[in-house]
Amino acid sequence: MVSETDKPRLEAEPPNGCSHEHQPKSEAGTQFDYEAIPAGYYDRVMREGNPIRRLWHVSKFERVLDYLPTDTDQSVLDIGCFAGTFLSLLPKDRFSRQLGVDILPAQIDYANRTYGTAFRSFRHVPSITHLRTVDGSFDCVTLIEVIEHLQAVEIRDLFSELARLIRPGGRLVLTTPNYTSSWPVLELILNRLSDVSYEEQHITRFTYFNMARRLAELYPQFDAEFEVDLKTTTHFITPFLAGVSYEWARSLSRIVPHTSWRMPFGNLVLMVLTRRGAGS
Repeated sequence: MVSETDKPRLEAEPPNGCSHEHQPKSEAGTQFDYEAIPAGYYDRVMREGNPIRRLWHVSKFERVLDYLPTDTDQSVLDIGCFAGTFLSLLPKDRFSRQLGVDILPAQIDYANRTYGTAFRSFRHVPSITHLRTVDGSFDCVTLIEVIEHLQAVEIRDLFSELARLIRPGGRLVLTTPNYTSSWPVLELILNRLSDVSYEEQHITRFTYFNMARRLAELYPQFDAEFEVDLKTTTHFITPFLAGVSYEWARSLSRIVPHTSWRMPFGNLVLMVLTRRGAGS
C-alpha cells in the first residue's frame, strides 16, 4: 500500500473519466440517453467547471489510484472509462498495459484521439455481455461510479466477466454513491438545479452497510471468487470546501488515512477486492 507521504498527486484539473456500461431504465421505466452526452463533456467540466466539481473527481481518482498495485509493469482495465481520463493519469512504468472500455463510441473516439498511446488504448463494447470479447486477464480492474447505473442482471453478468478478467490475486477497485450519506440530498439538488440529473441514471443504489451483502445477493459466487480487502467511504466534506479554496481543500483531502478510517457516511463507497484463486 502506498504511504500517505508517497501517494501520487494527480494534475490539478484532470477531467472526469467515469462512465456507464449500458442504457438503463429508471424505476419509472424511462431510459437515460447517454448518447446525448457530448464527446469529452467531462473533460470540459473538469477544465472549466466550478472547484467543487473539479475536486470531487480529482480526489476520487486519487483515492482509486491509492489502492492500485504499486508494482511495475502492471495491466489495468477501466470499465466505463467514458472519455479515458482516469487511465490518462496512470504512469507507464506502473501500468504498461492500459485498456479502457465503454458503451459510447463517441466517447471512445475522443479517448483514443486525446489519450491513446502505444500502451494505452480504448475500445467500444456495446454492452456488458460484450466484455467477453476482451481477451486475456488483468492485474487490476477499476469500476469508477459504474454499478449504480446497472440493472441487477447486468451486475450479475458484470461480476461473472470480472471473475474471468481479473487474474487470481488481482485487484478490483470500485466506487459508487453511498445512500446512507448526504448523497440523496445532493442528488435531489443536482436533479433540480444543475444540468446533471441522476434520477434516470442511478437505478441500483448501494450503501456502506449493505454493499458487500447486496453484491453477494446479485452475484451468488461473489464470496467464493472475491475477498473484500477494504470497504470505506470518501468525499465527506472536503470537496465542498473547494468552494472556499481549491488547493487547501485538496490538500486536506489527502490527510485522511482511509486504510484505518471506516467512517460510513462519506458520499462515496470505495471497495477494494482481491480475486481469489491460485496465486492469491
